[in-house]
Amino acid sequence: MNEGFKLSGYVDSDFAGEASSLKSTTGYVLLLGSGIVQWHSKRQSITASSTADAEFIASASAIQELVWFRQLVQEITRSSLQVSTLFNDNQASLSTFKDTTYKPHSKHIGVRVHQIREFIEDGKDVVMNYCRTDKMIADGLTKPLVVSKHLEFVRMCGLF
Repeated sequence: MNEGFKLSGYVDSDFAGEASSLKSTTGYVLLLGSGIVQWHSKRQSITASSTADAEFIASASAIQELVWFRQLVQEITRSSLQVSTLFNDNQASLSTFKDTTYKPHSKHIGVRVHQIREFIEDGKDVVMNYCRTDKMIADGLTKPLVVSKHLEFVRMCGLF
């Protein structure tokens, strides 16, 4: 495998986007090099009490899948990958993942925050970086888009 390939991802969530249950949606896209190898869009199983909680839940899911996919690629190719970058468009959630003094207000969110922190602090598999919302590939997986944004989403996915 070409050592220049990098596995990266983009993760996003909406907050309470589903009208009847007020549950949020997780969306993420994984890329190997410049090609999408996996995408995911699913209603979250628990109701988030804030935008930050919805982002935590989405990021935890994306990191778990990114790490699993890294291991699969490395096992199949018998080579190592560069450290993967997971991009998120929520600066508050990114700072919370790095701020060890933050104490989540609920246990189910706390477990996920600590899991993300372990991966980030380790730094061997995944780092998280900020991505401006207009560059967020996963945006189209979490909410309806106006036509111009939908066309941009399709273009960013490499489908046109």
